[in-house]
Amino acid sequence: MRFFATLLTFATLTAHAQTDAPANVPEQVIVSLYANVSIPSSSFKTAIDNPNGGAGVGIGTQLLFNPKGKRGSSPFYPGIDFFYLTFGRDKQDGSTTVPPYKTTFNYYSIAPSVRFLLNQKTTGFTPFVDGQVGAKIFNTRTKIDKNAFDTILSDDQPEVINSTNDTGLGYGLGAGFFVRKPVGENGVHHPSFTIRVQYLWGDDITYVKRGSVKIDNGFVSYDTATSDTNMLLIQLGIAIR
Repeated sequence: MRFFATLLTFATLTAHAQTDAPANVPEQVIVSLYANVSIPSSSFKTAIDNPNGGAGVGIGTQLLFNPKGKRGSSPFYPGIDFFYLTFGRDKQDGSTTVPPYKTTFNYYSIAPSVRFLLNQKTTGFTPFVDGQVGAKIFNTRTKIDKNAFDTILSDDQPEVINSTNDTGLGYGLGAGFFVRKPVGENGVHHPSFTIRVQYLWGDDITYVKRGSVKIDNGFVSYDTATSDTNMLLIQLGIAIR
């Protein structure tokens, strides 16, 4: 969350830095903050075997720059795109020799991106098309399932006992819109609602099978398999300009 707080602060300072800008000067930076819901492909859904019906949920952000600066509105904005999804977790009961533990299944993506604006209006409805190419990471992490009492009294016991990552190349194409609002009295661009729908695909990944993590005398074992990570990603949020 500190990462998103830093971006929000940066966007606010950027907006206030434009105090003396005339009303027809476009935004120099666009920061979008999203809440995400993903709909996996049928093969990916089978692979993750998510008890929540296959959907993943998470958060994301996109930082875009106007290559023309204050000289005018640009038809495209390059930048960087990041999002995180979780596909649920498994919980395993403890025994006399093994503490209870839980395994989470997480997806991360960070990619250079570019946005093509489909009109050059300085205010109003602004549709766009986005594209991105970058890294995707599928992470499986197993932790001791401590409650607050255990955490206080058992600090000598490691919390994270196993973590696996598989990295591949990911691609995305999407479309959406945001609303360009008139510049305020102080030259500040106001935040607005934005929506984006993307389809993501790329390299196959190796994942840890749900329910396969076992702990025996301190040794962690699990079964793996391979799957695509294709999905439809729906993102709702705000654009800070």
